[in-house]
Amino acid sequence: MRIMRILTVICLSLFAMSCFAGLPQYSSSCQWIENHTPKDKTPKQPWVFVGDDTVTTNTYILHYHDGILLRDVIDATRYKSTNQVFVVILRSDSYKTGPVFFDYVKATEKPKFRLREQDVVWLMSEPNID
Repeated sequence: MRIMRILTVICLSLFAMSCFAGLPQYSSSCQWIENHTPKDKTPKQPWVFVGDDTVTTNTYILHYHDGILLRDVIDATRYKSTNQVFVVILRSDSYKTGPVFFDYVKATEKPKFRLREQDVVWLMSEPNID
């Protein structure tokens, strides 16, 4: 029984590491979003970068302000009225350790997660980790 637990933990750890290896990196995500929003009129910094995993025309650079909520970001996108959206948030100071937020957010939820200036928010219908 104990060997099964150890093997299960090892398998889950390997799975988690492979998932995080397929996630976008912070710096390349910022650059990708900036390149796909060339006509963006958002004032220069502070920003929150928002990318849509499947539709390049739905990338945004939103103005960051104290108190901005993850729900505010989601509601500024095409996912506003969907039942749930998968959210991955990358932060410049933690790109080596993976995302700082990695979960589904339901339409009725108002996550208490605190966004920071320069965060990258990836939104998708389903996790797309290739």
